[in-house]
Amino acid sequence: MPLDVRVPISGLFLAVGLLLLGYGAAFQGLGTSAGRLNAIWGGLMVLFGLVLGYYGVRAERRTQVGARTPAA
Repeated sequence: MPLDVRVPISGLFLAVGLLLLGYGAAFQGLGTSAGRLNAIWGGLMVLFGLVLGYYGVRAERRTQVGARTPAA
């Protein structure tokens, strides 16, 4: 079962995005724009990681189903 490169990269985006989102949420009330900016970009990275992971898993499933289908 070959691993699609999108799956581990999406995990990286999810991890970094969650860190940024948490850091931005923790420091948003300090009156600086850095917390808000980190929260926004963290959310976008989490969203990108989820979309990338979805398409990576979907591509893996399609290749597995295509490999099992007998040729006519």
